[in-house]
Amino acid sequence: QPTPPSTVLLHPAITPEHSQTRIAARSSLKSPHWATRTPDLEPLLPEHPRESSENPLNQSELRETFLWLSSFTASRTRQPTIIPLLAGAAAAVLLLSTTLPWRELIDPVALGPTSEAGLARAQLWDLPYAFTWAVLVAIAASVTLGAAVARAVLVLRPAALATGVLVIAGSLAALLRLPPRLSDGVGYRAGLGAWLALSLGVLLLAVGVWLSLRIGPRELAIVVATGLVGVGVGLFVPAAADPQYRPSVVAGVPHRLLDLEGGQLEDRLGMRVSIGTSDPLDSIAPTLDGTPGQWLLGRTGSEGSTVFEYRDGVALPRVALSHGVTPPALLGVAADRLLLVAGGANGRPFAILSVPLDLVAADISLSHQNPDGSYYVTPGVDVLATGPGPAFTHRNADRSIVIWGATTTWQIPADKLKTGLRLQDFVVAPGPGAPGNAVSTGPDGTTAWRASKTGLALRRTSGEAQQITGIAPAGCELSSDVASSSLTIEAFAVDVRGNLWLGGSSPTSVVTPDGVHRVMPGHVAAVDSIEARPDGSVLLGVSPGGGDQVLEVTDAAAAASSYPAAPSPTARCDRREPADGITSYRATVLPQVSVVDPPVTPEGQPGKAVSGTSTQLALDSQGRVARIRVPKAAHVWAPDGHGGLWWTVATRSKPSTETAVHLKGGSASVVRDPAPVAAGQPVESGAGAGDRLITAVGGSGLYNVYGPGQQVKRLRVTGKLRQDGLVQLPSGSAVMVLGERLIEVRPDGHTTTLLGGAASGWPISSAGVPATQWTTDGQWFAGPDGKLWGYDGSHLARVDGPGKVTLVAGPTQHVPQAADEVTVIGTSLYFELGSDVVRLEPAG
Repeated sequence: QPTPPSTVLLHPAITPEHSQTRIAARSSLKSPHWATRTPDLEPLLPEHPRESSENPLNQSELRETFLWLSSFTASRTRQPTIIPLLAGAAAAVLLLSTTLPWRELIDPVALGPTSEAGLARAQLWDLPYAFTWAVLVAIAASVTLGAAVARAVLVLRPAALATGVLVIAGSLAALLRLPPRLSDGVGYRAGLGAWLALSLGVLLLAVGVWLSLRIGPRELAIVVATGLVGVGVGLFVPAAADPQYRPSVVAGVPHRLLDLEGGQLEDRLGMRVSIGTSDPLDSIAPTLDGTPGQWLLGRTGSEGSTVFEYRDGVALPRVALSHGVTPPALLGVAADRLLLVAGGANGRPFAILSVPLDLVAADISLSHQNPDGSYYVTPGVDVLATGPGPAFTHRNADRSIVIWGATTTWQIPADKLKTGLRLQDFVVAPGPGAPGNAVSTGPDGTTAWRASKTGLALRRTSGEAQQITGIAPAGCELSSDVASSSLTIEAFAVDVRGNLWLGGSSPTSVVTPDGVHRVMPGHVAAVDSIEARPDGSVLLGVSPGGGDQVLEVTDAAAAASSYPAAPSPTARCDRREPADGITSYRATVLPQVSVVDPPVTPEGQPGKAVSGTSTQLALDSQGRVARIRVPKAAHVWAPDGHGGLWWTVATRSKPSTETAVHLKGGSASVVRDPAPVAAGQPVESGAGAGDRLITAVGGSGLYNVYGPGQQVKRLRVTGKLRQDGLVQLPSGSAVMVLGERLIEVRPDGHTTTLLGGAASGWPISSAGVPATQWTTDGQWFAGPDGKLWGYDGSHLARVDGPGKVTLVAGPTQHVPQAADEVTVIGTSLYFELGSDVVRLEPAG
């Protein structure tokens, strides 16, 4: 039998209900013994307390036994609460950081009333290229926040880690990568929201790593996989910016130069630039010295614009311009200075200005003048030159700038646009009609200019000037001979190889140096402006159904000769062999023709009239050819064929009547119509011959005939009168273009058809054509001999009777082509081409 233990300890779990109880005993010896027996339990408190032992308990043995027994009890360790709280707070602040500025534009110009001056901020949700990433960050942060609140460690551990790596990878790989700033500090920088999110991402990553230090292999694999997914999403989902616009470029085929939508450019970082001028090419300019660079003029207000530097698909604002209602035309940039033309609208003067790019804002409205008469501009802005308005601009392929106004055209080399510029040193006039019109010159000397409203002239280095538009009959299709094609030219340009590019309502085409007219691929129509650049490309400014667009034809100069030639012209349209007439003429371009006011009132009394904007060639009081300003109150006006001028006005009497005023030299005679004039009665057109005048009243077929003397008669003719299709002959007969027919109306009302009838007829210079096939297009007037004459844009013809036409003269006999208007004064004919006047008189 073993030695009985000296000490017996009862476990607290022992109860009387147990049938057996384990009693652990340990003696002071080194060998403990266990015994199992049915216990004889004593009461918890004996009835008679024992006397306490005088010997104290062995405390060391008691403590050792307690610890040994405690190892058999299960204890649950409580997780600390600081880590979930920290993760939840970081996730909540991360969500709030998305509403803070993530990107800031450092701009010296305040872009809006709510933004800090010089700083434009954008939230994360304002960045379209990071929207998907922002949504994923918000979802991950929300999951982390929810797990932290619920103290779900199994979810919190991978969520915090994934959120952290997602934010860190996305911020470093994309959101913090911004284009470099300009030399003056203008550019983008990361905002407070981006830096705060990056810091919180590092914190969440640390929390996720801390929570993953004492986990099993399965949980560790889940955390690692979640982190790798977060890294991948952060690296590949967000972008540093939207993809740069890269058009599909094919040499010789037009493509969009800029990603313009509705006349507005949105760059890779979301900056919006609206085309600020009616001509889109006036808002886009290169550097004038040939170095890389593109500059945009964007409208930022009703009377203000901002110049942007555009590079690598990013537009950065440089200078704010205050220009009034009329925006300036952007010429380009040279030597860190912006060159532009301001003013010039509604007849106001224009100015060529040089604006430093480091200027925050500039006033270029030209609305105030200094005491010395010069225009006030912001200090630092140089006024290089001024001139009378209006002002239009064009850049040439030979690096020159063309500016034209009412009566003068200047062509200025780009390197001469500096202080000390004298406009009078750069006046150009390559041919009749050029002054006051557009001129385009190529490096090889090929020059094209607008000679009239419809006419375009071209001169190459090895030949004489030739008229290429404005002389073909109406309705002629595009053909290999440009002069035989019916074209309405809105814009033109000569490129570096001497190709002439033509744009307008018809498809864009080009005339190559071999004289062949070719149509550009792509069928681009509605072209408002064309620019040939020194690198051989051609820009087209178009407005396709609303909103400006700029098209580029890369390597256009080299590709033009490869375009297919247009078909040969039809016999009706062929103008390659002009006909000769029976009379030789001598053509003289008159010196500057003055513009004068009539010396009488609108009613014909001595005094001064309030003049309108229209003028008419006539003889002034000194007998010189001048442009007489027509009174503003005049209803219709017409020359009399001898240097005089007719017009009609309504009297101030009640009821109102019509009065015809005949100005001859310095005096006027008056013919009054006794019949009252109906209120609002329109008067369409008029024609005069000597002391006779006829006017068309409305569209009723009623005509008033004044003179000779004080006679006033009424004439009614059935048919719709074509605009400007009324002629008064000295004999008293009138000629009218009614529909497609030319009708002579005698004073007694008897009518005779002279020619016409076909909608698309032959020119009157065509021989061997039935009278019914001749066209009535062109200008009709009473000739120097008093008979009916016609001008079809290149030939003069006389109508001798029904179906009888005599060709008077053609281009080889010096008849000007594509003239705007023909006026007879005595025996001479005066052709108006732009601001020029060409006098045609018999050579003998």
